[in-house]
Amino acid sequence: MIELFFGNVPAVISTIVVIGIWSYIIITIQKRKQITNWRSRIAFLTLCGLILCIFVATRDRYDLSVVAMTETEITGGIFAADSIQSYLCCIGGGVIAYSFVSAILIRNQKYREIMFFLLSLTVILKTIIIEASRVIMILS
Repeated sequence: MIELFFGNVPAVISTIVVIGIWSYIIITIQKRKQITNWRSRIAFLTLCGLILCIFVATRDRYDLSVVAMTETEITGGIFAADSIQSYLCCIGGGVIAYSFVSAILIRNQKYREIMFFLLSLTVILKTIIIEASRVIMILS
């Protein structure tokens, strides 16, 4: 089970980034009354989420799953490109993109705060979906 999170370099990096992102979200929520500019927090969380996505996709060999959709001799990664996890995470990616772009364009700080919370919730849900699915696949 420990190999799931510390078995190779992408696994270690993704585990560290998950812990960092969740810590950043918790600290930001605790200090939300003192925050006057949400734009930089949204940008930082979006960038960290993108980095996390890249390392998780690398760790789980998602690139092979995408190639396996058209080339049958290739064995896919942990999750198939047409799996429920893939669909849910693509929807989550769209929500993240919307949150980021709209928060940059709309200058209302209350709106940006709401987008930060939507972005945080989406990153947390995507993390739970993928990590829980990995654990369930290994245990079954």
